[in-house]
Amino acid sequence: MKKKFGILGGGIAGLSLAYFLKDKSAVIIEKNDALGGLCRSYNINGLAYDIGPHIMFSKNKAVLDLMTTITPTQQLERSNQIFLKGSYIKYPFENFLGMLKAKADIQYCLEKFLDNPYQNQPATNMLAFFLKTFGEGITELYLRPYNEKIWKFDPALMDTQMVERIPQPPKEDIINAAAGKYSEGYTHQLYFSYPIAGGYQSMVDAFSQKLSAQAVTIARGEPITKIESAAKNWLVTTGKNRYQFDQIINCLPIHEFIKVLAGVPDIIQQTVAAMKYNSIYIVIINVKKDLVGNHFAVMVPQPDVIFHRISKLDFLGSNYHLADSASFMAEVTFRSGDQYDQMPEAQLVSRCIDDMVKLGFIESKEMVNFTDCRREKYAYVIYDLSHRTNTDKVLSYLREQGIESNGRFAEFEYENSDKVIEKSMVLAQKINQ
Repeated sequence: MKKKFGILGGGIAGLSLAYFLKDKSAVIIEKNDALGGLCRSYNINGLAYDIGPHIMFSKNKAVLDLMTTITPTQQLERSNQIFLKGSYIKYPFENFLGMLKAKADIQYCLEKFLDNPYQNQPATNMLAFFLKTFGEGITELYLRPYNEKIWKFDPALMDTQMVERIPQPPKEDIINAAAGKYSEGYTHQLYFSYPIAGGYQSMVDAFSQKLSAQAVTIARGEPITKIESAAKNWLVTTGKNRYQFDQIINCLPIHEFIKVLAGVPDIIQQTVAAMKYNSIYIVIINVKKDLVGNHFAVMVPQPDVIFHRISKLDFLGSNYHLADSASFMAEVTFRSGDQYDQMPEAQLVSRCIDDMVKLGFIESKEMVNFTDCRREKYAYVIYDLSHRTNTDKVLSYLREQGIESNGRFAEFEYENSDKVIEKSMVLAQKINQ
């Protein structure tokens, strides 16, 4: 008799895991009617948009091939910028220092990189890593303010897990960049793919269609209310049904999963409560005309601007361009109880528009045709100094109960969709044995 698997959550983690589980009896339980989680897309006036500027790239060829063939895609060349002190500086910042307006800023970055007192200091936190790797100039002009803005957290109180793989730039590259002789950085991300139409939802829908052919059951619109073990089985109760599984795999945010899992010790509940994350507002602003040019993502470290990044959706292809207009996505991170969490949505949207005018991205408020706004609770995992200890403790407890975890917020790791799919592949191989 086949083992019956319960996959809790119908985001890309749950869908891709079910896809790789060959010849297994599986049920995906999703609380929403729409599948996709953080990879779902929305639509306003015929414009498809994602929860953030998603792109398809991976160093894993098998994963990239799957992502770019499961739904029709096109390849695009990165055109990302940092907008700083009135100038567009091409990404990555350190490779294009000569694009800074002020010669004093260029000199500051170069001198502090070449004569860096932090170079031999241990990188015990994110800020220390930036200072050690890039020097004070690049850190203080760009890296520190941008990271403070996106994380709403002091980089000195964050660990190095997210950044420790960033290589130290060769001295000659920085010297050349300061002199206006540029070279591309992070070339594995230079070209990326994106669905021709429908946004990331088209990949989600393609996985869903594949699962129908594999006879995987997808239960939509079923919030889970209780999970309990019974003998060698798991009982999962939703608002509509009660399921019995031989094994469950959690793809839900760990904070939500722990709420409905019976018998969790207080110490584990307290540990989960201490695990920090950011939420996000996605604000769509369609305008008659813009002044940004043919760029995709523009990072804005300026502290008095509400959004940390805007993305021009027209860059993604003709199916993301509405006639006689341009469409932007502004991102604003927040945490429960902070000023942006409590700000009325209309005021937040108005602030985004005002700041686009202030930066010269659009001429005036009168340029705006329409807006849309979405609020997502679980957006970014925060790697505070306790992240690794807390996460390992919780996931170890779940493994002891026989529960596997898969996905950004289930594993509490800041992973993009390609990495989530790769880990689904590895977990499925383990289960398929």
